Amino acid sequence: MHKIRLYNESAPTYHLRYRQIQRIKYQAITPFLIEGPIIDVGIGTGIGLPSLIKFSPIVGVDGAVEMLRFAAEQIKEEKYKHRIVSLVCAVAEALPFRDHSVPTVVSITVIQNFTDINQGLAELIRVLQKEGRCAITSLSKTLPLDELESTIKADVALISQFEKLADEDDGLVFQLI
Repeated sequence: MHKIRLYNESAPTYHLRYRQIQRIKYQAITPFLIEGPIIDVGIGTGIGLPSLIKFSPIVGVDGAVEMLRFAAEQIKEEKYKHRIVSLVCAVAEALPFRDHSVPTVVSITVIQNFTDINQGLAELIRVLQKEGRCAITSLSKTLPLDELESTIKADVALISQFEKLADEDDGLVFQLI
């Protein structure tokens, strides 16, 4: 809860401070994803929305309501009016979605903030359809690539991996098999 409070307090400055670096990460992972419905766990202020424009519907999840309020302002922009974009206030460890309900899940620079990394990752996988794809990035200094890979407790095929993406994140894209 402490981290959620900090993100609520920093919402106005977060978007400006991290916009460029986060967009690099979204642009790197989206070519590997399956078009169609997508859940963005840790959508924050909506920084990734321009990269997710080809996906619909987009469901953004975040535990910080102030971040979601800022994301709602981004959604009001003209380019999103023809897209279905929904925002849900929830934590990764308890996603309010049916099992195997979407083909694509992303979580960009969030997993290291999960209260329980194993439970949060299990939830990302739980909502993913068979043969669906998941993209996760984490701060390299907090959760490096080898540790990130070892937390996955499901049968997956690695599609792509990234080291020092935008100089700060490691990440991977995998497919549930």
